[in-house]
Amino acid sequence: MSKGFTIFEAVVSVGILSFVGVLVLVSFINSRNVRDLTTGGQNVLSVIRLAQSKTLGGEDNLQWGVRLEQSQIILFRGSTFAGATFTETHPLPANLEIVNISLNGGGGDIVFKKISGITDQWGSFMVRVRSTPTIIFSITVASSGKVYQTGIAPVESGLRLI
Repeated sequence: MSKGFTIFEAVVSVGILSFVGVLVLVSFINSRNVRDLTTGGQNVLSVIRLAQSKTLGGEDNLQWGVRLEQSQIILFRGSTFAGATFTETHPLPANLEIVNISLNGGGGDIVFKKISGITDQWGSFMVRVRSTPTIIFSITVASSGKVYQTGIAPVESGLRLI
């Protein structure tokens, strides 16, 4: 009787280890995608809120807005992107994209009005993982200027939430 491993036992062991390794790798990639999506979505919200804040604060006595593009969001100063006197690009991580932009009036620009902070470009859009289109971060822009992750709307309290 031999006290070593047979070829069959070695193949089965390697197969099991390979299977477990693939499961760990898939789990790691998925968790990285979710982390990037959460961070990227929060960054998009922050840039939009920054535009509204700059408008309400009267910075440079002009309106501020954002342009949504597939791989980036651009903060701009002025009533239109075409006439912007200043732009600042905020790229998304390479594995994310902005899709399904559905804003009032069409297009991908959101501009806030001075004094009130409201916008005529209300609507919604999504940030999603390119390789897994079902993993999404939906964003809603209300006509009041409130910007939030869809499904996590702030509670109306009579106070202005930015």
